[in-house]
Amino acid sequence: MAVKRLKAMTAKAEMEFAVEVEILGRVRHKNLLGLRGFYAGGDERLIVYDYMPNHSLLTHLHGQLAPDGLLDWPRRMNIAIGSAEGIAYLHHEAKPHIIHRDIKASNVLLDSEFDAKVADFGFAKLIPEGVSHLTTRVKGTLGYLAPEYAMWGKVSESCDVYSFGILLLEIISARKPLEKLPGGVKRDIVQWATPFLDKGAFEQIADPRLKGRFDRDELKRVIAIALRCTDAEAENRPSMVEVVAWLKGGVGSRRREVRIHKYSTEDEYDDDVRVNDVETTS
Repeated sequence: MAVKRLKAMTAKAEMEFAVEVEILGRVRHKNLLGLRGFYAGGDERLIVYDYMPNHSLLTHLHGQLAPDGLLDWPRRMNIAIGSAEGIAYLHHEAKPHIIHRDIKASNVLLDSEFDAKVADFGFAKLIPEGVSHLTTRVKGTLGYLAPEYAMWGKVSESCDVYSFGILLLEIISARKPLEKLPGGVKRDIVQWATPFLDKGAFEQIADPRLKGRFDRDELKRVIAIALRCTDAEAENRPSMVEVVAWLKGGVGSRRREVRIHKYSTEDEYDDDVRVNDVETTS
C-alpha cells in the first residue's frame, strides 16, 4: 500500500483531498490508480492506494532512475497507450465525464509490469451532461497547459488532450516540457522539436538513450499524433478515443508528412504556454 498524507490542513489542500476522494470513488479502470481507502479525522487526511513499485514516469525520464535505461521503446509505447486509455475512460465512459487538468509525467505511475496508472485527481473537474466546457481558475503545470486554458481559464476535454500531446513528446524524447535557456528565455518541447521536424529529422527527436532501437515508422506516427494533440486550436484536436486508436495503429493514424506553419520564434515570452499552430497532413 501507499499512503498520501496532507502536510498542512489548508482550505486549498482539503478541497483537493475531497475532490480526489470523490473522483477516485467514481472511477474503475486498469489504467487509473485505484482508491483503497481514506481517512478524514481531526487534522489528519490520508488516502490509501496500491503501491506502484516502478514509481512514476517522471522518475524514469528525468529522475533518479533515468540512468538505468529501463524504458525501452516497447515499454514507452505501452505507457503511452495505457495513459491514453485511462484518460479516454475519464472523458467518455465515466458518468459524469471527468477532466483531469493535470496530466503530466509525475502523475503517471508504473506498476510492476510498467503498466501506466494515471493518478492525482486533486485538480479534476466533473463535467455535467450537455456542457462542452467550463471557465475556472487555472490549475496545472506550466509546459503542459493548453493555450486557451492558460490564458482564459477555458477548460474542456481538449485541454487534457493537449497535455497528453506534450506528455507523448516527453515520452519519446525524454526532454522536459519547458526548459530555460541562457538569458532566461523559455522554450517548450514543441518549439524544441520544430527544427528537426522542418528537416524531416524525426530520429533526432527520439531519446538518445534508446540508441536507435525503435520502430522508425512508429516514431513518425507517434510524433504526428502528438502534434495533432497540441494543435493551438482546441476544436482541431482529436478526442482521446481517436488518440488511443491511432496509437494502436488504427485507421487514420498514419501520416506521411508532418508540416508546421505559422510558428513564431520570438526570443522572449512569459510563463503562459506558447500558442503553436501545428498540422498533420496525409
